[in-house]
Amino acid sequence: MNITPQEESLIKAFRETDFPPLFVLIRVRNDIANDIGNIEESQRDVIVKTLEKYIGPLWEDYHDGKSRKRL
Repeated sequence: MNITPQEESLIKAFRETDFPPLFVLIRVRNDIANDIGNIEESQRDVIVKTLEKYIGPLWEDYHDGKSRKRL
C-alpha cells in the first residue's frame, strides 16, 4: 500500500502530539471514511473495515479498563 504525502504528514502529526494509539486509529478511520475526493469508494471501504477490525478489540479493552477503575 502506498502512502500519499498527505497521509505521511497526518501520521507524523499524530506521532508528534503523543495521542493514544486508539485515538489515532479512530481519527484515521474517520478521515478515510469521509475522504470522497482522494480515495475510491471500494478502496475506502476495505481500509475502513480493516481499521475497524483493529479498533474493535482496543475499544473493548479501553472500556473494560474504565469500568475496572470505577470499581
